[in-house]
Amino acid sequence: MKLKKSAALRILTVVLAFSVVTANMALPTVHAEDSASLQTQQSELANQQKENDDQLSALRQNKDDKTAYAAALQSQLATIEDEVNNYNNQITDLDLQEQQVQDDIDKKQVQIDDDTNQLKERLCALYMSGDACNLQILLSSTDLLDLADKTEAVTMVTQHDTDLIDRPKTEKQEVQNQKQVIDQKRQEVSALKDSVDQKQQQLSSSLEETTQFLQDIGQQELDLESKSSSLDAKTAKISAALSSWSGQQTAASTSTAQTATSTSTTQTAAAASGNSGNNNSGSYSGGSSNSDSSGSSGGSSASFSSVIAKAESALGKPYVMGAAGPDAFDCSGLICWAYGVSRTTAQGLCNECSRVSVSERQPGDLIFFQGTYDCGETVTHVGIYIGSNMMINAEDSGVAECSTESSYNLQHFYSYGRL
Repeated sequence: MKLKKSAALRILTVVLAFSVVTANMALPTVHAEDSASLQTQQSELANQQKENDDQLSALRQNKDDKTAYAAALQSQLATIEDEVNNYNNQITDLDLQEQQVQDDIDKKQVQIDDDTNQLKERLCALYMSGDACNLQILLSSTDLLDLADKTEAVTMVTQHDTDLIDRPKTEKQEVQNQKQVIDQKRQEVSALKDSVDQKQQQLSSSLEETTQFLQDIGQQELDLESKSSSLDAKTAKISAALSSWSGQQTAASTSTAQTATSTSTTQTAAAASGNSGNNNSGSYSGGSSNSDSSGSSGGSSASFSSVIAKAESALGKPYVMGAAGPDAFDCSGLICWAYGVSRTTAQGLCNECSRVSVSERQPGDLIFFQGTYDCGETVTHVGIYIGSNMMINAEDSGVAECSTESSYNLQHFYSYGRL
């Protein structure tokens, strides 16, 4: 009876130990150095994000200042443009006045020329007839009174003719004086306009430079916003990984406690049986099995955080068949370069890996695909799993992150593996 009870207890111990081992195999081992490295990266990303936010804030403040400055320049240019138009109108008016005065001068000159010609003709006629000489006047006078009358009449005629010529000349001189005044005023207005034109050119140049600066700021703002989004995405990824690992550590601690409790209960029951076979039952240690499982489910030989970081540094690099970095990659070339292992194919990497189930996968494991192209091997493509159903791989468009759950990837999925 005691032997049967002892055998039953031994079987119970084996079943419990196997259950604990199976449960532990579903949880990947958490490496303290990887967790610390990710926490350090998280802190660095937070500092980079703060620096990026400060730059973005300063850039936007500078953008606001420059925008206000550009608006002020545009307002000044509008005012100066009004001044230029006003001066142009004044110059046009002065040009019209000058033209009118010049027309008056020309008319006066024509009148002077006509009067002068008429006087010349009359004097010439008097001279030819001999009636206008002083001797003729003297001889033809009947007495002194007649002489005086005739002399006065000649003088009056001469004065009248002289006045006819002098008056247009005087008027012409007055008009010429007006023209000089107009010319002087036009020169002054032109000088003012030239000064305003120069200022307008300076303001236009400043506005053009400010507009170009605002365009540059706009591009810098877009770059900083893009960088901010990238930092947010990386921070979220690391936070999710740390949160996942924290949950795994809690689950592992709970599982270990349950194992210890189950083992203690079993050993107590076995000791109570008093059967000598208890020594054999005690020699089968569930802890030993757990240790082997833990060792088999450990992480890669290289720290996966550094592997992922190295792979991320290649994002955007072009795809070239047979290339293994650092300027271009194919799928297996990227993995070999990131892990620092000898160059091989996707099939070769798969052959070197220990198989990992989907539930056991962890960041840094490799994900293999089949049938993506005809190369004579089963495994035709490989990527690095980075958590949250995402991977980094070298595809036709270049090194990029993509979802492991896309319809194409699910269709061609082969297995996970751990180097």
